Amino acid sequence: MTSQSYCYDLHSHSTASDGIFSPADLMQRAVVNQVNVLALTDHDTIKGLLAAHQYIKRHSLPLHLVNGVEISTCWKNSEIHIVGLNIDVTSKPLNMLLDAQENQRIERAKEIAYKLKKVSIDDAYEQAQIYAKGDIVSRAHFARFLIDKGYAKDMKRAFKKYLGKSGYAYVAPKWTTIEEAICVIHLAKGQAVLAHPSRYDLTLSKMRTLIGYFKQHGGDAIEVSQSRQTVDELNILAKFARDFDLLASQGSDFHDAMNYLDLGKTQPLPENVLPIWHNWSL
Repeated sequence: MTSQSYCYDLHSHSTASDGIFSPADLMQRAVVNQVNVLALTDHDTIKGLLAAHQYIKRHSLPLHLVNGVEISTCWKNSEIHIVGLNIDVTSKPLNMLLDAQENQRIERAKEIAYKLKKVSIDDAYEQAQIYAKGDIVSRAHFARFLIDKGYAKDMKRAFKKYLGKSGYAYVAPKWTTIEEAICVIHLAKGQAVLAHPSRYDLTLSKMRTLIGYFKQHGGDAIEVSQSRQTVDELNILAKFARDFDLLASQGSDFHDAMNYLDLGKTQPLPENVLPIWHNWSL
């Protein structure tokens, strides 16, 4: 098998951020799903990577792990995610940015809990911390708490009623910029990927503007094959990749087995795009 015929999944999450699988369990699931190359891209943290590498080495798994991260950014009142692949985890600028993002996550979580208290949902921050298992609290952890306690039926309703832009407890993020995220990823010797471009509730015109802005500031690739998309969406994103001379990536954005596509189950990239891994040495 050549590196070009491997099964790649370059976007996944563990309990180091808001996934439900530990880094070790995520690696094992990737092998079971016959993934050959996996990127662990937790939200604004690289804390799960060491445990993942150690597990692969300890059990001699047939899996190549790509050091990754998903950085949250703000652009025109939208939250946009930039994935960094093949990053140097010792990079000082990267770690400084992630520390700042972590502090912002803590501050935002406490503000969300304050707003939930105003609608008679008490101790939400402490409860969300239990779901986070000692790591940074995210909106997904609040959502799981709200679902388990009967305040919402599922993730979609938890975000619509409480945590999304129209929800009672929405708190606007204060993330870094797209250009800073790209710069820091490059300083860490990585490649910057615009994550799930069609998941931001943008019109095609605004999506084109976003991708152009990303390219203008040095972005390297966009996710063309992503979770739960139609063939039309796949082809539209492939055309954007060609139009802007960007590499193509793919990733399930796996968090859990109920609400997300499973590891390694994205559609193959179209043949008319250049994969981000075309010159990787594995």
